[in-house]
This record gives sequence, C-alpha cells and structure tokens, in this order.
Amino acid sequence: GIGDKPTRSKSPQQPQLEYAKVPVHLSSKGWEAFSTEILIICGLVVYAINFFAGKSTNSRLAYAWYEAARELLEANFAVVGDDGTGKEVQHGVLVKDSESIYSLWCTGRLGCKGMLVQIKLKKRHDLISVMSGILKPKMDRIVITVEMTDEDMDSFVFAVVPRKNASKLQKDLQDLSFFCPDKRSGEKYGLSNSYSILSEFPEIADTMLPPQVIKTIHNFSEIFESLHFSDQYVEPRDPNEEKDDKNVVEVSKKVLMFTLTPQKKSMSTMRIMTSLEPLMKMILFYIDRVRRCKLGKEAKQKAQIRRAKLQETYLKQSHAQRQEAAQQRREEKVKAEKEKLLTEDDPDKVRKLQEKEYKKQLRKKNPKMKQMVVRGF
Repeated sequence: GIGDKPTRSKSPQQPQLEYAKVPVHLSSKGWEAFSTEILIICGLVVYAINFFAGKSTNSRLAYAWYEAARELLEANFAVVGDDGTGKEVQHGVLVKDSESIYSLWCTGRLGCKGMLVQIKLKKRHDLISVMSGILKPKMDRIVITVEMTDEDMDSFVFAVVPRKNASKLQKDLQDLSFFCPDKRSGEKYGLSNSYSILSEFPEIADTMLPPQVIKTIHNFSEIFESLHFSDQYVEPRDPNEEKDDKNVVEVSKKVLMFTLTPQKKSMSTMRIMTSLEPLMKMILFYIDRVRRCKLGKEAKQKAQIRRAKLQETYLKQSHAQRQEAAQQRREEKVKAEKEKLLTEDDPDKVRKLQEKEYKKQLRKKNPKMKQMVVRGF
C-alpha cells in the first residue's frame, strides 16, 4: 500500500564484460610487429636507389667514351652511329642494348666493311650483381670488332692475349687452336711477360708489333687486354645454348678484334673513358697495317693447305653429324612402331605389324646381292 517500501524485482543475471586486446598499432610493441614489412620496404627502396644510380652511372660512362672518341671516329668513317632502324642512314646514335651494354656501329672506310664498338659495363643497376661482385670482382670491357673485306686481308691468324688466358682461348676459339697451337712469350717481341703471342707465321708477329704499337701497349698495360686478327674467325657457341640444327654451316669472317678493360688503380673509370684516344688510334692504324700486309709465296701456299685441311675436317664433322641425326630418326621410328604394336587391340592388325617387322629384320640380315652373269667367249 501507500507508504510501503518498494520491493526490488529480481533482475536477470548481468552479462560478463569482455575486454578486447589493445590494437597492435597502439601498443608499445607496435613497430616491432611490422618488422618484416619494414625490412621488405627498406629492401625495395635500396634496390630502387641502386637501380637508378647504377643505370645513371653506366649511361654517363658510355657517353663519356663516345663524346671523347666521336671526333676521331667521324674523321675516319663516313657513318658513325647508325642504328639500322630507319630507311635513311642515321648519325650519332649510341644504341642502348641493355642497362649495361651499349653499342656503336661505324662504316664507310676503305679496307673494312665496318667497325662495331660494344661497351660492356658492369651491372651496376643490379643489386644482386653488385653484391656478387664483392666476392668475385668483374670488370668493364670495351670490345671493338672490325670486319675486313675479303680482298683487304690476307690469310693469317695472329693474337696477343693475356698469358693466364691463352690456353683457354686456344681451347674455345677454333682458329687459334687449329692455326696457332704454339705460344710465345711477349718478352721476345718487347712486350710484358704477362702477354702471350699466338701467330700462325713468325713474320706476321714481327709485322704486327712495330715499336709504336709496343709503346702504346706499354703505356696502357692495365687497360689493353688483347687483340685477335683472323681470316677464319667463327663466333664461339654458348655451351648453355641448345643446338637446334646441327647441320648449320658456320661461316668464318675476317676480323680484327680488340678488348680493352677501362680500369686503373690510380684513375677513375670516368677519367679512363675519356683518355682512350691513343688506343683508338692504334686500332685505326691496324686497319691500314693489315691491308698492306701480304704473305710471301711460301707462306701463302702453307696457308692454303691448312685452310683446305680445315675445310676437310668440317666436311667430315658435318657428315658424321648427318649420320648421327639419321640414326636417331631411325631409332625414333622403330620406337614409335613398337609403341603402336603394344597399344593395338585388333589381333589381325597386330599379326600384320609383327609380320612386317619380321620381314624388315630379315632384309637387314640378308641384304640383296647383285647377280653377275659371266659369259664365255
């Protein structure tokens, strides 16, 4: 009634509160939880910085060489820097084959078809290559190949190579292994003992190493690596490349090849790239030198005999390769017929196939003999 104390109704049981964990980004260990993501982002940033920095460095090195050599090349070639993409002849194009390889094509000079300059720089843009280079250092290289015309180069092979690489080069390059089996020390011709001379004829070595060339090589001993002159040069095959056609005839070329390594302890690579003019002049000197070099009568006869022998060796090798390919095709055909026999369900067809195979085997064992009739007079 009125005045009575209100009675509390029994309320249902209160639900228990659940406390959510503090979000990771608000906890004291927030950044530690993202350590993996942070490392990945840092790695990508470092890779990107190295890529653009290395790419820029290689580009500057290549164009530094080109600008330093441009005037000399334009004075000796009618066309310098044609990329071959347009209908009209272009000038001044340094082709970028990749981030570390640049090439320049020059043509229009007496005695040669053209000159290809390949600037093969270290992969400075590739972080993995940079790190592997710490363990196994690599070098920048400039490879210059002059392709001579047939009438302006006599038949000979000559090379100046590093002594430590001479045996490997003789093994890899067939012209050096076939025509220049002997090695001579560079000291016999006034060069450093670190070089080996490979010459098909002794008189060629004397002609190709005049005092001015020896002086240039001495002055650039850390940069000059090798030269290789050959009328029978064939590109070495990549061992990792599969040979799709074994019957392809490898065409030899008449070339003058020079390899430079623009690396010196007392100079930066950029400065070296702009100071290679004496070596470029030496290369141009050799184009004219080889044009004027003519073998004597006896040496020319020896050269012809050796090249005929080499051609005979090629023919024997190609014949053996054709026989091997034909044998392989026969084996594959027999294998296919046996598989067909095993998969055949019809007994009559199986019997016919077996009879056919049996007759074929008999023909192989008993070849046909020609019958000869001898008539009396």
